Amino acid sequence: MIISKKLKVEKNNTLSKITYRKRDIWWFFQWLKVALDLDNKFIEFNQSKALGGREGSQKKRPIIKYKIKVIAWKQINLKEIQSMKPILIMTENEKFNYLNKMFIKYRHLFDDFTLKFIKSKNDLVEDPNYFIVQIPLSKNRIEIDAELLKLREINKIPISKKKSVIKFYRSVKQDEMSKMWRVWSMKNKKHEWAAKLKMLNNTEIAKKLKYSGFRSVQATYVSVKRMILNIAKGEFPKNRI
Repeated sequence: MIISKKLKVEKNNTLSKITYRKRDIWWFFQWLKVALDLDNKFIEFNQSKALGGREGSQKKRPIIKYKIKVIAWKQINLKEIQSMKPILIMTENEKFNYLNKMFIKYRHLFDDFTLKFIKSKNDLVEDPNYFIVQIPLSKNRIEIDAELLKLREINKIPISKKKSVIKFYRSVKQDEMSKMWRVWSMKNKKHEWAAKLKMLNNTEIAKKLKYSGFRSVQATYVSVKRMILNIAKGEFPKNRI
């Protein structure tokens, strides 16, 4: 389940209904960057072995390939994100700066719509789900409510049922995301502490992360690949296909 919405007063005295935690949104942009780094490339999945002609024998099935194509998240400047350094070669500081920049720039897409206090025209949000009024400081609550209702009626402004622009498929589990990221990064970049800057195999990763065995790494890696395919299509953090 998604965490409960809470009405929060921000530092600039505006209101927001927090649907997702900051770390949830960071994970979204972290995996979206992975998908964009892999855009138009293929992800491979091994199939289970099939029974052969002889009793008890097995034969290897062909690998299934899926092409990654990011077709969702049109509200976000994907070209800007794609133009940045691939996330697997970012330093920790570069990754933090990227995630924080995306959070600040796009957090409004994850919040439910609330009243906003506009100090200048530069604070205006260009969004069809808002209408703009000016309220005299002399008005009391009863007068404001009545006049807002009248303005809506006169201008035939419909009541929008739209909530947050971006909704996740399910809640974001921090332990799951952390495990997936560690496995993905270890499987896809060379490590200075490994011999000859090599890619690590599943057994080495399991030992490094203190997992029970290499099958845990295999299962996690498959989940990651599924999640990347799904975020490209507009569902996060779904890890089934």
